Amino acid sequence: MATTTQSIREIVSAEPSAAAVFEGFEIDLCAQADTELERACAELQLSVEQVLEKLADAAAQAHGVMAPNVESYSLTRLIQHIVRTYHQTVRQDLPRYAVLAQKVAVKQGDEAPRFKAAAQLIEQLCRDMLAHIQKEEQVLFPYIVRLEEAAADRSPAPPATSFRTIQQPVSTMVHEHDAAERIMMRLRRLTNGFEPPAWACPRNVALHAGLAAFAQDLHRHLQLENELLFPRAVALEAELSNRSQQ
Repeated sequence: MATTTQSIREIVSAEPSAAAVFEGFEIDLCAQADTELERACAELQLSVEQVLEKLADAAAQAHGVMAPNVESYSLTRLIQHIVRTYHQTVRQDLPRYAVLAQKVAVKQGDEAPRFKAAAQLIEQLCRDMLAHIQKEEQVLFPYIVRLEEAAADRSPAPPATSFRTIQQPVSTMVHEHDAAERIMMRLRRLTNGFEPPAWACPRNVALHAGLAAFAQDLHRHLQLENELLFPRAVALEAELSNRSQQ
């Protein structure tokens, strides 16, 4: 748990989720890196108790969530879990990492050009993933929900307006998943396995730690869709189509 006598650098190094909290309070992760939290708050006329509370909330959210047994979920509930947990992470975290990477690139890009390349990749990943999850939520996921509703009603497979079978959008989504994973692999190489350099400032440390956490989260996200949601949805559509032909 953070204390008022720790420096901004020490707090972020111990808990990367603190970076977003400090940025929200406009505490400069680099200029105030070696400033004790109490002094940094006093300089900005912030309530140190409020900042500590936000830091504790962020740390609890980052570490306190138990992984549910999603294998037992219905397709509808699994979709809700994916949207609330993983799509929300994409919407909240990726744009923040894109901004953070740009700041790091501006500050240290001349000394380490790889940060400029990393910033460009994160921006690309952000654009691609935001468009990707929108397509899932507006087209594919609603159709899967209708499939499950039809199965419950013992009705035929519902008609789809933009594709012949679910295999078509699923194939597109998996292809886009592969593209996202390739970007993460390139980012991993550029950042030395998401390990910040010894001379990194807290903003740089927070970026590397955030990317490492996002990589794990993205892997689980894509795994749930590729290996659980999509195969079950494809099988259900085939079952309903066969039923209607009997």
